[in-house]
Amino acid sequence: MSAIATNQFIAVQRTIAYMAVATTAETEFHLPTHAVEVVPAADNVQGLRITKAYALTRAAPGAVIHCQLYARVGSTDTLIDSANLPNTAPSGSAAGARALFEASEEDPLFLPPGVGLAFAIGAAVANGVVCRVSGGAYDPLP
Repeated sequence: MSAIATNQFIAVQRTIAYMAVATTAETEFHLPTHAVEVVPAADNVQGLRITKAYALTRAAPGAVIHCQLYARVGSTDTLIDSANLPNTAPSGSAAGARALFEASEEDPLFLPPGVGLAFAIGAAVANGVVCRVSGGAYDPLP
């Protein structure tokens, strides 16, 4: 593994995309127990740059759903972002609702090396809510 040198341009080496599905309600935001792993910490060797993150319903949620992103270090999850998912049922003629988290090309979410990402929803949804994140990994150069 090569070291990152001071005052050198650092660029992502590999694109990444991860998904997870949450079905169980999470209401303990300071100590979540129903957050699902989106990005395993083991996959984050030298840091990740998340530029897109959203939640997408796979069924009628029945109400507005509070969606949460957590930084995961070991067994500790820390709330880092949240968004509301509208109460819109997907169908043959209507797209499912989408909740956008704040990550973007202009203001990415950086995950330090060894930190994973988890996702949770504030109310149970039978068919679940999908969380998708994408961006790049700062893999070691050969």
